[in-house]
Amino acid sequence: MNRSGLTVRELLKLPFFKDARLLSGDQGLDRVVRYIDILEVPDIKSWLREGEMIMTTGYSVRDDPSLLAGLVEELAHADGAALAFKPERFIGRVPQDMVDMSNLYHIPVIELPPGMPYIDITFTVMEQIVDKQAALLRRSEEVYTTLTHLVLNNRGIQAVADHVAKLIGSGICIVDKTGEMLVSSSYTASSERSGDRSHWEITVDNQLVGKLVVAKEELDELDLVCIEQARLVFALELMRSKIAKDTELRLQGSFFEELLMGVHPSRQEVEDKGRQLGLQPHWTWEVCLIEGGQQLYNEGSSFAMQLQELVHQEAAKRKVRGYVLPQGERLLLLLSTAAGDSTARKQPHKEWIQCLTPFLQRWSLIRVGFGSKRPLWELNAGYMEARKAVAIGTRLDREPHIYSFEQIEMLSLMLEAGSFVNFDTVIDRNLGRLVKYDKENDTDLVTTLYYYLTTGGSLMETATRMYIHRNSVKYRIDRIKELTDIDLDNSVNRLMYQLCSVFYLVKKTD
Repeated sequence: MNRSGLTVRELLKLPFFKDARLLSGDQGLDRVVRYIDILEVPDIKSWLREGEMIMTTGYSVRDDPSLLAGLVEELAHADGAALAFKPERFIGRVPQDMVDMSNLYHIPVIELPPGMPYIDITFTVMEQIVDKQAALLRRSEEVYTTLTHLVLNNRGIQAVADHVAKLIGSGICIVDKTGEMLVSSSYTASSERSGDRSHWEITVDNQLVGKLVVAKEELDELDLVCIEQARLVFALELMRSKIAKDTELRLQGSFFEELLMGVHPSRQEVEDKGRQLGLQPHWTWEVCLIEGGQQLYNEGSSFAMQLQELVHQEAAKRKVRGYVLPQGERLLLLLSTAAGDSTARKQPHKEWIQCLTPFLQRWSLIRVGFGSKRPLWELNAGYMEARKAVAIGTRLDREPHIYSFEQIEMLSLMLEAGSFVNFDTVIDRNLGRLVKYDKENDTDLVTTLYYYLTTGGSLMETATRMYIHRNSVKYRIDRIKELTDIDLDNSVNRLMYQLCSVFYLVKKTD
């Protein structure tokens, strides 16, 4: 509601109204008088306005004074301010039903002295209203000029918040649309009550970006003027921050794209450009690649939003940067660590893979690969490691679906060596009978042997990974021994057969 005007209480304190008498509706004394008009016709519905005070002699209802109760009710429906009338000439006495209606709707009814001219009343009241509105307008311009000056001189959102808090005598804060605190004033007042808080929305480009929260219990018109102007200035400051952030993200995105593609200048140039974008040279970086479950990557999806928030929170704890970047049908996480930080040594954080695994394990449709820690200028190598971790890990293991390059590094070397060394003869000599048997009988003896050796000879763990019964695993191992005459009690033989089964399974899915 527009509160620019005089309350009925303030109006009755004016010297001109010293002989006026409040008859009823005293609970509505804080209603605001914005307009004043004279009524001498019975039909008023079409022109009553919010904040209007009606003056009347009762001439239009002289034959039926009970209509005054209806007039009070119509004022209430229009959110009017008060009814002032001179009863002596046409009404004689004050109708009780009007008094009852006045008390019911909290519409003050004021009895005016017979000799009080209407023109003097309207002139006095409107003069007070106009003067007050002019004062509020001047104050509004002063506040806006002062706050805008702070913004234009790059004093920052904190300086604006502190200044607004002093103007209204209350602590304030700005929160983003998720409720996270952006800034709070240092001003505190003894009259504040933390449980009573009002808030005003702050929008940028017609989008909600945050809220201005005020701790003060009651706000007068000057406070509201300050708050409204402050809301506009905060919107300007947040818009500037948003533009700067969007620009930084675009520059970082282009920079990261160059690094991930392996097209980048010298180490020194990478460090210099990274430093300009807030990326410190002593940070190490891990690349995390997430594939599968394409519907999870849609903008606004629960997975994407929760992952973004988790990375943001963890990076804030570490005082570094973390990024979630869409890349076609997958997501890239660029995760930094402040290597050599004395604070990190005193209060060590979990590795990124340890922090993210509990969340990522909840989503069975995805496959995740982590590269090793590398400096910024080797980001492409970390990206290739993450891709290999996913590619090789998913060929060998059905569970888990989160792999690190360290787990598959030896296998990666073997595959690279396979381009120059012929392993097929060795594999055929050791696994040839099993491979042939699997093809002819549509069985999984090679895969069973791999899981059995990988799990240290555990029938139960092998059964769990292959989703079969423990007795089925035992039968298959016995069958493998019959076909190949393998001595699985010999550690050298176990290593050889494990390497051969790994190499075969990886190459089989190429």
